[in-house]
Amino acid sequence: MKIIADENMPNAKALFSHLGSVELVNGRTLTHEQVKNVDVLLVRSVTKVTRELLEGSTVRFVGSATIGVDHIDLDYLAKSNIAFSSAPGCNADAVADYVFSGLSHLYMTKKISWLGKKVGIIGYGNVGKTVYDRFASMGCQVCVYDPFKIDNSGAANFVTLDEILSCDVISLHAPLTRSGPFPTKGMIGRKELARLSSGVAIISAGRGGVIEESALLERYKQLDGNIHLVLDVWDGEPAINQELASVADIATPHIAGYSKQGREKGTWMVYQALCEFLQLNSDVVTKHDAISAGWFSSVNINSSSPHEEMLARSVQAIYDVARDDARLRYKYRENKEKNVFDWLRKHYVERDELNTCIIHAHNNDACNLLSAAGFSVENK
Repeated sequence: MKIIADENMPNAKALFSHLGSVELVNGRTLTHEQVKNVDVLLVRSVTKVTRELLEGSTVRFVGSATIGVDHIDLDYLAKSNIAFSSAPGCNADAVADYVFSGLSHLYMTKKISWLGKKVGIIGYGNVGKTVYDRFASMGCQVCVYDPFKIDNSGAANFVTLDEILSCDVISLHAPLTRSGPFPTKGMIGRKELARLSSGVAIISAGRGGVIEESALLERYKQLDGNIHLVLDVWDGEPAINQELASVADIATPHIAGYSKQGREKGTWMVYQALCEFLQLNSDVVTKHDAISAGWFSSVNINSSSPHEEMLARSVQAIYDVARDDARLRYKYRENKEKNVFDWLRKHYVERDELNTCIIHAHNNDACNLLSAAGFSVENK
């Protein structure tokens, strides 16, 4: 059996080699010629899996080690009897870590306090729900907009988009869609951005194109730069809006979900799905073997600093998003790579998830806050 896998899928050869021959490829430049005699295609979000790519090929299973499927022509796969599996939820913790690292950066560099502020989430899928639950567990006043997920169970505080736009912190986790009753392409445009108040913090870690970037720049200038921006996704990927990046507090190359464990979970979930498709036992490789432990097994918190500073320092001890921002800006200034955006993703400096680290803290309040943020916690 011939298997092609994106070169940025961790553990691909280790997991899939016992099923067949595995070739690692550049997912963004993948061609029909490369896949025409392949049985299994394993991709990430940079590969557009379309009729043009697959028609006439021998591919019978497509796996995407990502949570989104906007890069996959699902209708074509279904009509062509090609099995498909993705990895919903694999990077939810990683993206939530990114959100809180971004907020920690804003607090440590600008003293932007957010714990007592109103927080709005756009999108209530696996990622949006994880982010929502963390804020709610911290006692924040949090609400969410997702017209496809509204329910009356009280599980979440669903509100209108207008109410989200009045929040102090707005975190975007919507997929990119161009059709249907609620398309998200350009959903946050000039009219919506006009509702933003001075001092708002925006974290965009879903899909590029949901925010109209030119309108966001215009609103930034109207508010004299008093908008705090943490931007991971871009409308023109792999090109990025350089002017927008220059005014962002944090600019990163679509790596919010790129924790070591999150990416490994994505590969693992696709591996399990392929084994099921082939009617094979997936226990040849265990989840314990497939998902890494973190570099730091535990951290002791001895400070009596205010809780927001304690939280920010704890998050940054495991993942400081400013590192990724600095690396992006340096590589674009250096401009030696043909495609800086993809180079940064391919050569990403691995990071761990907060949940890989046990925090030892002095009091219950600190323990509760750190646990809500995503850490494993033990009271001293």
